[in-house]
Amino acid sequence: MVFGKLVAGWHRGTDQAQPATEDAARRRPVRLRSGSRGVAAAGATLVLALAVAACGSSSGSSSGSSSAAPGQADTAAAQAAIAPYTGNPSAFPVTEPLGKKLPAGTKFAFLQCSTTVCGLSAQLIAGAVRAIGGTLSVVNSGATASSSQAAASSLLALKPDVVLISGIDPSQFGGGLKQLSDAGIKVVSISVTQDTKPFGITFNYIGLPTLQLGGTLMADWVIAHKGPTADVVFYGVPELTYSKPMQDAFEQEFAKNCPSCKVRSAPIAVATLGSTAPKTVVTDLQSHPNTSTAVFASSEVASGLPAALKAAGLSPTTIGYAPTPGSLQDIKDGKSTAGLGVDFPVALWTAVDVAARLVLVSRVGSDFLVGV
Repeated sequence: MVFGKLVAGWHRGTDQAQPATEDAARRRPVRLRSGSRGVAAAGATLVLALAVAACGSSSGSSSGSSSAAPGQADTAAAQAAIAPYTGNPSAFPVTEPLGKKLPAGTKFAFLQCSTTVCGLSAQLIAGAVRAIGGTLSVVNSGATASSSQAAASSLLALKPDVVLISGIDPSQFGGGLKQLSDAGIKVVSISVTQDTKPFGITFNYIGLPTLQLGGTLMADWVIAHKGPTADVVFYGVPELTYSKPMQDAFEQEFAKNCPSCKVRSAPIAVATLGSTAPKTVVTDLQSHPNTSTAVFASSEVASGLPAALKAAGLSPTTIGYAPTPGSLQDIKDGKSTAGLGVDFPVALWTAVDVAARLVLVSRVGSDFLVGV
């Protein structure tokens, strides 16, 4: 059984003038900037949901003194934190339609990384771009810095109006994204946690607060279900820009709600996703037989893992961030335990909506937007 309430997380998009921080998001409404003119960014929220295989998460990374006594877990606090993320779906986040059609010939480009999620993202972006009246070029950026930089450079010749990237550390593109920006091309990133200004990124969608929230929610889910006996491993993916902040928030929440719980981490290389990652996880779990729960910064790490675990005679509790359709099927079939879901179609269509508004501001002007 899969269930979950889709709700607005504390994520915000940012313009070049300000990094994505939760404090900044709370201080002012989210806006895109074009010169001195403000542009309302419709739909700048991310939907998160808890999907679990059986009966079955806080508002950002936690800090401060522990709320649990030594040897105990504050399961009540953990259960309260994840409660808002179960229930019925929330409303679709974009409420303001575009006031004008895109100019004829508007070109979008997507720098597609090597992971399965990037492939899924390309398909969803393509559908959104078609629906909005643009054309899309998908350029494979590979898994290395050299291939990413070559891919970004190749877009200068294509001269798109806007380029989208997802998940990968923008420094991997070298100065490529800044070159695109300097050429007048809008750059929209998805799931980047750094200050995007040095990279020439115009707007970041799904920023640091939401990704920290993801780590916090997964920690609370484990605490709520395992209590003080939790013995947990967090499998991060260093090449994914959000992995380390998510891990930090995960560990901070354990320090708060279950300081005596055993928490460790192990890295999984992005190049192994969809290939040898399950073998790496199984070997690690065999080396740490007391580990009872595995948590994944990306559910792609667990692609193919249920069969590998079964072959090894292992049955840990599992939960991962942003489960793919295959991961959701594993949860539904009872082969995996849980996932903190991102609604990929909603998130990526909203990112295209943001990109379209940037194009309209630069080529048409901002007077078309409602409520500005």
